[in-house]
Amino acid sequence: MSRSVTGIIALSLLLLSSWAQAAIKAAVDRSTVLFGESLTLTITADKNTNSQPDFTLLDAVFHVGQTGKSSSTQIINGEVNTQTTWQVLLVPKSLGTHLIPPLEVDGERTETIKITVNKPDPNAQAKGDLFIELETNKDSAYVQEEILLTVRLMYAINLKNGALTEPGGDGVIVQQISKGANYTTQRDGKTYQVLERKYAIYAENSGPLTLNPLVFEGEVTDNSRQSFGLFQRGRPVRHVSEMLDLEIKQIPPEFVNQAWIPARQVTLQQSWSQDQPYRVGEPITRTINLTVAGQAETQLPELQLADIDGAKIYQDKTDTITRQDGQQLISSKVIKYAIIPTRQGLLEIPEFTLDWFDTTSQSGKVARIPATTLAVAAADASTVQAPQAVDFNPPAIQPTAVPIGELVSPEATGSAFVWQVLTVVFAALWLFTVMLWWRRPARRVHASAAEAAPNNPVAINSLAQATPSEVQQTLINWWNQAHEQRVTNLGQISAQLADGEPKAAIDALQQQLYGAATTTAEPQPWPVWIKQGLLHPHSQQAPKAVGLPGLYD
Repeated sequence: MSRSVTGIIALSLLLLSSWAQAAIKAAVDRSTVLFGESLTLTITADKNTNSQPDFTLLDAVFHVGQTGKSSSTQIINGEVNTQTTWQVLLVPKSLGTHLIPPLEVDGERTETIKITVNKPDPNAQAKGDLFIELETNKDSAYVQEEILLTVRLMYAINLKNGALTEPGGDGVIVQQISKGANYTTQRDGKTYQVLERKYAIYAENSGPLTLNPLVFEGEVTDNSRQSFGLFQRGRPVRHVSEMLDLEIKQIPPEFVNQAWIPARQVTLQQSWSQDQPYRVGEPITRTINLTVAGQAETQLPELQLADIDGAKIYQDKTDTITRQDGQQLISSKVIKYAIIPTRQGLLEIPEFTLDWFDTTSQSGKVARIPATTLAVAAADASTVQAPQAVDFNPPAIQPTAVPIGELVSPEATGSAFVWQVLTVVFAALWLFTVMLWWRRPARRVHASAAEAAPNNPVAINSLAQATPSEVQQTLINWWNQAHEQRVTNLGQISAQLADGEPKAAIDALQQQLYGAATTTAEPQPWPVWIKQGLLHPHSQQAPKAVGLPGLYD
């Protein structure tokens, strides 16, 4: 066996052995804690093992508490997945930044984890044996800006069971960021068990906002009566948190008539299909990835690309996802476009920009994709079929003798004449029907929009008595259903309307909702405008392509 073959076999065995090794991961429920609080370290191995991580390596920095181990096995579509998990309670011994070193299990090591230990709040006080704390990262925010809410249930009693309500309020969207952390802390010399949850809150309207109080209901062990085993009795407990007040600011004037994206960070990236060289008539796949930190996927705007001279654009598909890193929501939108060049040469792709509002620096910023130039070659001759030659010298038609007995009789001639007349009549009726059918959609193009009114809490016919916020939401819901769009604000609707009373009314409604001056918009005849077809896109929206069109359509 040659050395090259031996080397290939050895390399293959090495790759197989490294692939077969289980992945070892380490994570903590909180990376920032107060001095005196505990945190939980979790180590996970993708296999079943009797090994044990050496937690004594943590003794120099942490008080190592109770350690637990569990194993689980899942069989999905015939594939067996086994997992082993260790959990250990850690209490930092000092302030500052500490490192949890790599821990080894069966030759595999975890990554290093950084922990920050801060001083406890000197004003934090104990409020009895059971209480609820609410904390936000800011007291004031813009409409649709992310507000991080931390909820802590603190108890120094033996809870048997219980349930804690979720935060909420009028005109508020709430999404949970973390599933919950359990740890211990000190208040006024008393040790508390803490259940902590984090939420992202988005206000839909400006002005004062009061969150509903949270309620905990449960049972604690009653030691005043003698009871044993499963029959140990509990005493019901109930606690209500304080109400939390926030101030929600109006959208800045420069963002009223465009997409409003208040976020910590916005990034735009693009990629192209690699089947170069690009040729005339062959689709090029362009993928644009929009990532926004501090927003949910439902808040991401639609991306409108400019036309490309020398090419046709067709949107392929859109994928959206929302994830969290334990501290905030991060949403992504991936859009694929098919670009079909129509001529040979250099194809200029214009720059794409997206305005957004940086909530950290409180200033407007622009995310951009720079202009791109693609080289387009001529169409591949092998894929073009040459037309078949037409023979202009057909063979001479030989006359065929017809016996006298097979000639058409006068009665048959008369019957044929009747059928010819009926054929002409039917053809005329068919053409008349086609003309009527062709004219029918033109009369109903605006009526279909009025009939597509959604079943909203505030009906279109009752908008005269609705509040400006209710009018805004109802118009957005109606527009999306009637025109199969996904707009998120009135500015996107106004941009599609022709100049006239409806457009001016929507702009006035936006000024009333978000303008700095206190204005009051007059009630408008929205149902009448809908029936008249005036609330209809003036600019044609890009069609949702099903397949690719012909090369020279």
